[in-house]
Amino acid sequence: METVLSYGLAIVGFGMMASALVRTMGSNLKYIYTRPLLINSLRKNANHTELLCKSGKETYFAAIGEAIKTAGMMQSRDPKVVTGATAPAYDAAGKAVVTKWGTVLGRVKLAAMAAGGGVVVSLSKGFPPIAVLILAIAVGIGYLWMFLFKNEIERCIIRARAEILPEVDRAFVEGRYVFPPPPPT
Repeated sequence: METVLSYGLAIVGFGMMASALVRTMGSNLKYIYTRPLLINSLRKNANHTELLCKSGKETYFAAIGEAIKTAGMMQSRDPKVVTGATAPAYDAAGKAVVTKWGTVLGRVKLAAMAAGGGVVVSLSKGFPPIAVLILAIAVGIGYLWMFLFKNEIERCIIRARAEILPEVDRAFVEGRYVFPPPPPT
């Protein structure tokens, strides 16, 4: 019975970890490569940048996109108004992204506990089966990957606030963003 339970816990833990890691593959934007892309896009066609930012909903792109969207709704070229709109919008969207990845990391932590529980249960009977050990080690490596990935997401959000958000403000103040026409009345 302990062997079946240990295999079950290890497999469940591995499945939870694998499903979380698959999500990271779709949102793995390297800041060093995407920063020049966003800055050049903001300098040439700020409206296009807003559409570009919709492609990365689980990265700092979402925060930049939200700042652009909020500044566009303000329809002002006044630097104080633009900065007053973009900074809070960016911070709120950035916190949402960090919170989302924190929840995913929490699920992977549960997966690591399940796999570890599988090893502990099988230790009560003697040496754990090799498959349970391999799955537990894979889950541990996956947890480490997710931990580092979440830290990288946080780092990108902080850097983008300091390096890209001022360029968003400049794009609005200098008139590089074309406001949409007002709705018909």
